[in-house]
Amino acid sequence: MRQGLLLTGLGIAVWAAATLFFRLFGHWVLAKPGESYFGASLFLLWLLTLLVLIGLALLVRLKWFPSRGSAVKFGFIAAAVGLLLDTFTVWQRDMVFPAFSAGQHHAFTVWMTFGYALVLLVPAAVDGIVRNKAASPAQAAPEPGKPDAASEPDVSGALDGAQTDPPAAAAEGTKPKGGPLPG
Repeated sequence: MRQGLLLTGLGIAVWAAATLFFRLFGHWVLAKPGESYFGASLFLLWLLTLLVLIGLALLVRLKWFPSRGSAVKFGFIAAAVGLLLDTFTVWQRDMVFPAFSAGQHHAFTVWMTFGYALVLLVPAAVDGIVRNKAASPAQAAPEPGKPDAASEPDVSGALDGAQTDPPAAAAEGTKPKGGPLPG
């Protein structure tokens, strides 16, 4: 619950920072569709968005919540919060971005749409790339000729240590552990 609230707060902060950036600088950095630097403007804004998201996802995953899946949670929560808040931003666009022309409103919406795709994809990619802190270098790369622990099947039995599937045990050539199974 605490993690969810903190990630929601971070999502709101990211949305507020992006909205403030475009309110202050949007009329300078957003080109109207059809202008010669429209594509370059959007590309640079998406690149900036990508770098900020990589940094935030790394902070969430490595520093604040070092468990697998925390960056993905951040991405989902930030996207949900941001989309909800941007619904009102786009609805009241003339009040939120009074210096924008109609073409700049269009460019903002194009940036925002692709930006939310990045918000969903980048943290998931970061979470998939970053290894657990607890993993030592010996665990990270198995020695040649030895099987990886993650690829070995789980052969643990039930809570009392008894094997619960005698046909599977017979197929593996081992005897079931424990007493007879209740029938």
